[in-house]
Amino acid sequence: MKKTFFILTLLIGALSFAQGTRIMYEYKFASNLEKKDSLETELMYLDIKKDGSKFYSRQKFVSDSTRDAYFKKQIATGSTNFNYRGGNGGKIGYSVSKSYPDFNIVLHTGIGNSRFSVKNENPMKWKILPDKKTIDKFEVQKATLDFGGRTWTAWFSQDFPFQDGPYKFSGLPGLILEMEDSTGTHIFKFAGSKKFDEVEKIEKEEIGSTRGGIVVKTFGVPGGKEIEVSEEQFKKQWKEYKNDPVKDTRQMLSQGNMKLTLNMNGKMMSEPSEVLRAMEKNQREEIKNNNNKIEPALYP
Repeated sequence: MKKTFFILTLLIGALSFAQGTRIMYEYKFASNLEKKDSLETELMYLDIKKDGSKFYSRQKFVSDSTRDAYFKKQIATGSTNFNYRGGNGGKIGYSVSKSYPDFNIVLHTGIGNSRFSVKNENPMKWKILPDKKTIDKFEVQKATLDFGGRTWTAWFSQDFPFQDGPYKFSGLPGLILEMEDSTGTHIFKFAGSKKFDEVEKIEKEEIGSTRGGIVVKTFGVPGGKEIEVSEEQFKKQWKEYKNDPVKDTRQMLSQGNMKLTLNMNGKMMSEPSEVLRAMEKNQREEIKNNNNKIEPALYP
């Protein structure tokens, strides 16, 4: 009788998770290796449903949804006054989607003005160790992994019926609750979980109440159609961008497809060559300072 009750409890738990669960992680990271002693923090979501999962920044989700709701409302009311000034888009611009049960993993990210979807081509060869501990009342077990140019340590729990985790990480017999690289500059820590009925109520309060009840959910990187590329093609794109970060903007300006004005410390610029010089300087500075990517093998 006890055994039957235990199996029934597991079944009910699995069914409730199947309705949709959001796992939250506190992500601490150093964008710049020269400032690795002062880590930045972003709250990340792993939304798990029956057919797959999506991993993304909460702040970016709120910012994108608010922006999309604004434009949708303006269009719906026939307004031609588009004066959206943007908001805090967070520090993490990429997202990751995984499909079940095949676990195809896709990184959605941008380089300059272009948006890419990059399918993961590297299998994750985990080494499961006997070490165990407790995280937030869940028993977890240790595993290690070499992936994307880093050595990682993970702690996973079989108390959750998922073989998933933050970023691209997956394939362990349980949910990854903690993940840290050997340099201590990329750390994911479990921050809780919620069912989707709770999540959707919160989202409507956070976003819909200030935008006429319109909630537009977006994943990945907005701003244009994604280009599907292999990892090698993505690396090539990154190298070209590093060599000439304003190439695309220069081409569009030369074709007369756009006009640019730039406000640099209170100084308005509209002359194309001046704008391009300022943009190139800013983007090269950004490349220089953002030198500690989570997957350095993709950014040679």
